Amino acid sequence: MKKDLDDYLVILAYVILTLGLLLCAIENIQSPWSTIFISLAIIVSFTLKEIFKHYIEDNKKIYLLLLFTEILIILLLSIISKGRSFRLFYIVVIYQVIFNFRRGFPILICTIVYLLSLLSNYFKLGSLEYSSFIKSEMLDFFAIVMIFTILYLLKHIDSVNKNLEVAKNKLSVKNLELATANDNIKEAYKKNEEYLIIEERNKVAREIHDTVGHTLTTALVEMEAGSILLKNNVDRASKKIDSAISQVRRGLFEVRSSVSALKKEEDTDYYKEILELISNTISHTEVIIRSEIDDFSKEDNELKKCIYRALQEGLTNGIRHGAANAFVFKLKYGQQGLLFSLEDNGKGCSQIKKGFGLKAMEDRVKEVKGELSIISDSDEGFNIYINLKNEVKIYD
Repeated sequence: MKKDLDDYLVILAYVILTLGLLLCAIENIQSPWSTIFISLAIIVSFTLKEIFKHYIEDNKKIYLLLLFTEILIILLLSIISKGRSFRLFYIVVIYQVIFNFRRGFPILICTIVYLLSLLSNYFKLGSLEYSSFIKSEMLDFFAIVMIFTILYLLKHIDSVNKNLEVAKNKLSVKNLELATANDNIKEAYKKNEEYLIIEERNKVAREIHDTVGHTLTTALVEMEAGSILLKNNVDRASKKIDSAISQVRRGLFEVRSSVSALKKEEDTDYYKEILELISNTISHTEVIIRSEIDDFSKEDNELKKCIYRALQEGLTNGIRHGAANAFVFKLKYGQQGLLFSLEDNGKGCSQIKKGFGLKAMEDRVKEVKGELSIISDSDEGFNIYINLKNEVKIYD
């Protein structure tokens, strides 16, 4: 396990305490036991403080009590000891207060330690050795100031290192969070990309289905009519076949436009397209289509396209599946928005099964926030109603 500065300083403090014990014993070699016991008491006090600091949360009062007790014990040692080695114990006291307290308390304790050391030295030397006393205290003063400065700088360096370590850990956590977020973004982007691809495929499939379905239906009707007319009227049959060929070519062109996006939808005049669709359907299939159409040119492009494709699909289904030969188409503005209705006289059905075309129509209506309703029954025709509420515009 990696040790920090506190661990090394505790080990150094024990080394100084042990050295102080040995030197005090040597200085008082004729009667060493009292100084040894007092030195051991100081070491025990230091050990207790370290234990309380690491294992007891609310330890300030106990720590202060042991600290002042330790200072008094050192003072006692300074009185009975003949040498000056007891000052090593004061170094440990200074280390403790600097690393465990803030603001002015360490300076106060260092001042007290210095004054106690000065007092002890004065009683030992007295006025008989005044010059030696002054020199000794000057040395002690500079020694304490130097020790205080070194320890304070060590504490500052340790604090900076710990703050850097905390910042490093926070950065590591943030990097991990960013990496996770990046992975999530990549995953979301991948899913979104897959969704867009599927959506685009469905869009192209709907375009091809609507275009090819209607074109082939009208072409098929004309070819069937042409086949019948071949027996009786060659000229009309020839015109029908030519018209069918024209329809197939038109369908092929629209398929290519849908796939390669060569045709810009925003430039499409859907009002004109709807009129052409109705006209071409009447011309190629000889069905009857009655229509009432309000000007919807101010609507957005997606809604206009939805109207066009719904009409195209409705006519195709009515002719191909319902055998209808008459339609009524209305596109009118009402109180609830733009109303689409397409009714035919086909054979209808009692149970509506939505194939690809009707599902595509339903999807388009949902995309423009409209509502689709289909009403049909056997021999009752097939009726499509769409309430388009997107950007409602009501005309008087």
